[in-house]
Amino acid sequence: MTGPDLTRDPRIAAAMAQLEQAELGLDRTISSAKQLDATMAKSSLSPEDIEQIAEHARSKDAPKELRELQARIDKGDLSWNDIAAGRFLDDPQVRSALAGGVEGMRQAYVMIQEGHELDDIIEPGGPPSATTPGSGSTSRPANEDGDPDDDDYFGGSVMR
Repeated sequence: MTGPDLTRDPRIAAAMAQLEQAELGLDRTISSAKQLDATMAKSSLSPEDIEQIAEHARSKDAPKELRELQARIDKGDLSWNDIAAGRFLDDPQVRSALAGGVEGMRQAYVMIQEGHELDDIIEPGGPPSATTPGSGSTSRPANEDGDPDDDDYFGGSVMR
């Protein structure tokens, strides 16, 4: 005994047509993503960059979150090149470990909006009148030579 021919059912035909349209849309999206990927600059860190980052991340001066992230990297869960390429940025641990550098970028943005010259923002120590939202002027710790530490000026190194 044979059942009814489901391919003749208009609901099945409509569903099949929708599926085919979805597949075509997916193919177009994949093609666009591949084209975009081909045009984007590839971010990679040199072995020296990675060694410097890892050395800092393992140091006692690194925040706990960064040391924990480095432990994951050492286990092989991810790499600094993955992070530099933008992968794992939705990972809460990665975001937490990199949060300090984001604050420094916010400060630089505020200074740009305030009209400070880019050369003054980038130079070690920055302009003497630099302010952050709601906090008056920023303090710039000095290094061993007594010079302002430019990493700390922008909220610390991106790797702290």
